[in-house]
Amino acid sequence: MAEQSLLEHAQALRDELEKARDIEAQRSDLVGGLLSEVIEHATSAEQGAEPAKKYSDSLREQVAHFETDHPKIAGMIESLATMLANLGI
Repeated sequence: MAEQSLLEHAQALRDELEKARDIEAQRSDLVGGLLSEVIEHATSAEQGAEPAKKYSDSLREQVAHFETDHPKIAGMIESLATMLANLGI
């Protein structure tokens, strides 16, 4: 159940990033890449494998870049990071 919720939240964030037109392409690609890794990790058979750096930490680093101009996206990133931290990812 937690995996499904995580995947749904990641997809909602990806959709929101695609709708936001004034986000730097590089920043959007970075977060999109992190989301892809999160989804891959959450659905892979090697769920016990730990990433080199926790995805939750990597996502939290991005929140500051979105807080001012895109508070909804920043909140979604923070929420996803919290979900990942709770799962130990």
